[in-house]
Amino acid sequence: MTSTIDLEARRLPAKVAACRLDPLESQSVFKAILAAFARPGSILSLDPDVVSRVPSSLAPVLVLADVEPQIHIVDTPNFIWEEALSSATGARVSRVEEADLIAIPQDASEQIASIMTLADPGSAFSPESAARIVIGIHDLRPHGVSDRGGVQLVLSGPGGDGERVLCIDGLVESDVELWKSMRTKFPTGVDVWFTTEDGRIVGVPRSTRVEIVASWPRQERI
Repeated sequence: MTSTIDLEARRLPAKVAACRLDPLESQSVFKAILAAFARPGSILSLDPDVVSRVPSSLAPVLVLADVEPQIHIVDTPNFIWEEALSSATGARVSRVEEADLIAIPQDASEQIASIMTLADPGSAFSPESAARIVIGIHDLRPHGVSDRGGVQLVLSGPGGDGERVLCIDGLVESDVELWKSMRTKFPTGVDVWFTTEDGRIVGVPRSTRVEIVASWPRQERI
């Protein structure tokens, strides 16, 4: 019987190839992630050719790995990409505490709190050392609820015209409260991108004020 390790070893070359972006793809993704931070709460799109090959939560890591060289990818049984991404970019795999870039896939949402607790928030003397985290979630919308469970946030601060409403399926209220607690001593705190499977992306830098206005539990389907 072929083991999971053997299967992944066979898949590795194809995954490495998928992680290698051409210059135009890299430029497109880079522009999208910068625009997401420049306009917090705005729902933008990643390059469709890139997200057709690799999970969208890896896209920001792929284009920043050369300048943020320590990465931590949360692997799960259905999401094993850390070795491929490291091989393709030359980035060094590290512990969460040391990582410059962290990616949490959609099916590892139960680990968001533990990862955020360990992530480096930087310091008053070195805020640029703070981690950047990419979180895969189920859906992003400007309004409305769903049966997946999620939160409705109001964002304000630099980069926007007044307040922006954002609904995130797959994020729970306790995760948001933990995230907010890491941002109370600005300029420390982590910067976050949220991505969906179809390539939508939202950026929330640490300078953005975040308030929870509603939350809804996941509804079990019968």
